[in-house]
Amino acid sequence: MKSFIKVRYILLGKFLKDSISEDRTYFALTLIVGFISAMVVIALHHGVLYLREVFKTSGSFTWESFLYGGVAIFVSGWLTTRKLPWTAGSGIPNVRIALAVFHGKISLKDTVGKFFTSLLSLGSGVSLGLEGPAVATCSGLGSFLGNYFSLSKKRVQALVAVGSASGVAAAFHTPISAVVFTLEEVVGDLNAKILGSIIISSVIAVVTSQMLTNTTEIFQEVHYRLVDHRELIFYLVIGLTASVIGPIWMNTVLKFREFNQKYMNNHKLSFIMIAFCCVGLLSQIHPGVIGSGSGTLEGTLLSLILDPKILITLFLLKFISTSICYSSGMSGGLFMPTLFMGATMGSFIGVTCSYFFPEITTMSGAYALVGMGAFFATVIRAPFTSILMVFELTRDYNIMLPLMIANITAYVISAKIENKSIYEKISEQDGIHLPSHEDNEILESLNVEDAMERNVISLNSSLTLIEAYKGVRKESISGYPILKNGRLIGMIAKSDMSAAIGRKEFQKKLEHLCEKKVIKIYPDQSLMVAFHRLKRFQISRLPVVSRLDDKRVVGVITAQDIVKKFGYELNETSKEMEDLLEDTEIT
Repeated sequence: MKSFIKVRYILLGKFLKDSISEDRTYFALTLIVGFISAMVVIALHHGVLYLREVFKTSGSFTWESFLYGGVAIFVSGWLTTRKLPWTAGSGIPNVRIALAVFHGKISLKDTVGKFFTSLLSLGSGVSLGLEGPAVATCSGLGSFLGNYFSLSKKRVQALVAVGSASGVAAAFHTPISAVVFTLEEVVGDLNAKILGSIIISSVIAVVTSQMLTNTTEIFQEVHYRLVDHRELIFYLVIGLTASVIGPIWMNTVLKFREFNQKYMNNHKLSFIMIAFCCVGLLSQIHPGVIGSGSGTLEGTLLSLILDPKILITLFLLKFISTSICYSSGMSGGLFMPTLFMGATMGSFIGVTCSYFFPEITTMSGAYALVGMGAFFATVIRAPFTSILMVFELTRDYNIMLPLMIANITAYVISAKIENKSIYEKISEQDGIHLPSHEDNEILESLNVEDAMERNVISLNSSLTLIEAYKGVRKESISGYPILKNGRLIGMIAKSDMSAAIGRKEFQKKLEHLCEKKVIKIYPDQSLMVAFHRLKRFQISRLPVVSRLDDKRVVGVITAQDIVKKFGYELNETSKEMEDLLEDTEIT
C-alpha cells in the first residue's frame, strides 16, 4: 500500500507541475478512458454471453437455468442490497447525482462492484440490458483516474462525462448519439464546454471496439424508402401511441418500486429473486423476454417477425418483465429493453397498416426503427439522442422525416402526461431532488445562511504543508479556508496539497501555497447565486463572509448543502400544500 501511495505522489509531481501540465494530463486521460471503456464494454458483453451459456439461460428456462441462474442473481442481489447499494439499477441516476452533488467522485469499489454485479445479474438472464451499467462503470473509471491524478473538480467531472459517452459509443457503435446523450441526459447541458473531449473519447471507444470485435455495427443496416407520402400518417400514429404507452410503462415501474420500498423494504433480496423467477416463467411463453432481447430486436428491424400476435406478445412480455426486474433494484439497464419495446410496438403498427393499406406501406422494419426512437424519446426524454441513434444505426437519410415526425409527436404529447425521464422519476422517488429550471423559484427564495455549514474547519497560514496535510488527510473535506490572524487570506484544495507533496514542497508555508483570489459569497444571498457561482468557477465550496467584514469567515457552503436544503424545502412545501388541501376539503 505504501509503495502504491509513493508511486502516486511521484506521478503527481511529474504530471501536475502547473496548469499546462494538468491540461496535457487531462487530454491523455481522455484518450485512456476512451480506450479502456471500449475494453470494459466488450468484456461485459462477452462475459454476459459466456455466463448465459454456462447457466443455460440463453433460451427458455429449464430447471438447470433456474438453479444456476438463481445462484448468480442471488450473489449479485446480495452484493447490491447488503454491501454495494450504488450498484442498484442502471447506474445512470447515480452518475448524475455524483456529477451534481459530489463533483464527479465515484469510488473505485462501487465501480468494480457495478461491473461484477451487472455481469452476474445479466448472465442470469433477467430482462435488462448492459448499456446502463456500461455507462456507470466507464464513468466510474473516469472518476477514478481523475481523482488518482488529483485533477481539479472540473476535470474530474469532465472525465466522468467522457467515460459516460465512451460507454454508450462502445456499446452501440454510435459516437454522435453517445456525445449527445451524455450532454442531454447525463450532464444536462447541450452547450457544455467539455464537448471536444467527449467527442474524442467517443470516437476512440468506437474505433477500439470495432477493431477488437471486428464488427462495424450491432445491427444489419436497414434501407428505407418512402412509398407514398400518405404513409407519414402511420408514423404519426406511432408517435401518438408511444406518447401514451411510454408514461404508462414508466408509472408501472414506479408502482412496482413503490411496492418494493413499502412492503419489501427488509426483503429486497427476496423481491429480486421473485423478479428472476417471473422472467424464467415468462420465458416459457417466448424466450425473447430473456436479457436485453437484442437478437429478437434485430429480427423486427429486418422485417423477419410479421405475425402481429407474436409482436404484441413480445411487447407485453417485455413490458411486464422489465418493469418487475428494474423495480427490484437488481443491477441492469433500460437502454436496450426500451428500444426493444419501441421496435415491437412500431413493427406491430406497421404490420397492421400493411394489412389494411398494402399499396402505401413499406416493410415493417422501418416502422420498428421509428417506434424504437419514439419510445426512447418518451421514456428517456432525450429526443436528439433518439433521432441521431436511429440515424447512425441505419445510415439512411430517408428515415429522418418519419423519424422526426414520430419523435417530436411522442416527445411533445408525452410531456403533457409526464415531462420527466424515468431516471429523474426514480431519483425523486428515492427522495433525491436535483436543481432544475423549474426549481429556480425555490432556490431563489432560500438564503445561503439557511444551508451553510457554520462549524468551519480552517487552517493557519503559518503551518507548513506537511503539518497541515497530516492534520487533514483523514478528513473528507476537499478544501479549507486559510486564515492569518483570524482573517481570510486564501483557500487551498486537498488535491493541491497532494500535488505539492508530489513536488516535495513539504516545508512550504500554506500562505505561499493557497489560492489568493478567493470566490466568496454573503449569508443573505440566495442559494441560486451560490449554485451558479459553484458551477461557473467549478469549485467545490464557497467561504461565506460577513457583509461588514469580507475577511471574516462565518460559514462554508457546498453543492451538497444546497441539494440537502433544497430537497427539504421541496418536501416541506409539498406537505404544506397537502395540509392546505385537507383543510379546504374539511371546510
